[in-house]
Amino acid sequence: MVCYSGTPCQIEGLKRYLRRDYENLITVDVVCHAVPSPLVWEKYLERQQKRFGSDISNIMFRDKHYGYKYSTMTIKNKEGKEIYTYGIDTDPMLRAFFTNICDRPSCYDCRFKKRYRVSDFTLWDCYEVDKFDKRLDDDKGTTRMLVHSEKGRGVFEKLKSGLEFVVVSPEKLTEQVREIFYSVNYNEKRPQFFKDVNTMDANELFKKWFPETAKVRIERTTRIICYKAGIYNIAKKVAKKATAITQYVIEQRRC
Repeated sequence: MVCYSGTPCQIEGLKRYLRRDYENLITVDVVCHAVPSPLVWEKYLERQQKRFGSDISNIMFRDKHYGYKYSTMTIKNKEGKEIYTYGIDTDPMLRAFFTNICDRPSCYDCRFKKRYRVSDFTLWDCYEVDKFDKRLDDDKGTTRMLVHSEKGRGVFEKLKSGLEFVVVSPEKLTEQVREIFYSVNYNEKRPQFFKDVNTMDANELFKKWFPETAKVRIERTTRIICYKAGIYNIAKKVAKKATAITQYVIEQRRC
């Protein structure tokens, strides 16, 4: 048996290349935000190698060092010790990723954002797990899963005795999950950013586009304090509601 996982475009590309189904092939697609440019990643790696030397052995993108709902970039040395842990508020690669400035061109018009997929399974995060079952909200991570095929259903039946799961309707599971249906928004600053990517030193590039300002440091400190105090989830929901209210007020003023 072979299990192949990847982004939706990779899975559909594999399926079209094979031209027929193989009973011993299980395919799993992950709900994808977007895929960042390999060149930008090389620049980021160059920046970190200048900082830590050749001691880097492992980099974990969107690691859960501080908990499931706060992604970090974590770097380990050859001894396995963590030598760098910065979150989405501070790390320049994560900031570039979530501002959609470094994505590949096809990701702004993704043809694979859809509810029904050619894979056997679709997997993605369930940050708001308390909406489905509060017992699963342990800050260790819960995965949403769609089963698309009879083959997938058969595999799930064999595995489910070792899983803790709750059955939810596909409609409720995918409700308001933008990443399933819509491409990321195009960042108008992308052309200038990539002009600098091709001409600037790695340190200069990220210092120009994603400087560690006082505001950035305050946000990072606030996040960590909230996490250690056990109120991170509450603070995140309050901030999300405040942002939504602010956006609503702005739109009303425009009208």
